[in-house]
Amino acid sequence: MDMFTKPENDKYYEFKPFRVPKYRVEFQRAAKLEDVPGYVWYTPAALYLWGRYSENNLADLVQRHNLQIFWYKFDKPIFKGFIVNDDPSWNRTLWAMRVDQWDKFVDGILETVQFDIPNAKLYQYALQQLTVYDPLSVDVQRIVSNATDITKIYAFAVLGNEQQYAFDVRKKDVQLIPYISSFKPDPLHVSAARRLFASAGITQDKAFSRYKEILISEQDLAYQQKSPKGNKQ
Repeated sequence: MDMFTKPENDKYYEFKPFRVPKYRVEFQRAAKLEDVPGYVWYTPAALYLWGRYSENNLADLVQRHNLQIFWYKFDKPIFKGFIVNDDPSWNRTLWAMRVDQWDKFVDGILETVQFDIPNAKLYQYALQQLTVYDPLSVDVQRIVSNATDITKIYAFAVLGNEQQYAFDVRKKDVQLIPYISSFKPDPLHVSAARRLFASAGITQDKAFSRYKEILISEQDLAYQQKSPKGNKQ
């Protein structure tokens, strides 16, 4: 049984700068997230904190595919490292998307590249899957024990030419509170960005198509360098 209440435009959404309508989930008898089937839970926090992603980007995506975005702030923290002006609300907040809309939403974000031309910075995005203690189960039980349910959620990572922000998914064990970390950028992104911002007369209108061309050529070059000499024609 679907335990979501009927969506109503929430005028009291906590993150004030956000303008796209988002609908607060009202759980009824659910004891864990799996009790509410048909939804994918995720955090977009890194996009907004370090990825130059804005409500304008989100509004375009929502309007293009007629998407609905849900959210819920849990009592206990799910993550560490998400802070806005000393407000750690992102650490306790997940967004949700209906399963039938999830792929379009993900594709729209992963196809986006943000450019800060004056400062020679660019931002791409990736999707990560995390296994965590079910935040609703934690809220209900008030403690974490061997009986606490685990669940899979998703997080969007930021891949910049100066820094990456992501969860360390090499750690396979279920972590009590996963921590967002910063990493060195991928050399491919660094090289492609250097070529892009060195281009004469580059503008926001031209940046995306030019970057795609450069990225493809950089990937081809990397492939050729890794290929055995005997395979060259």
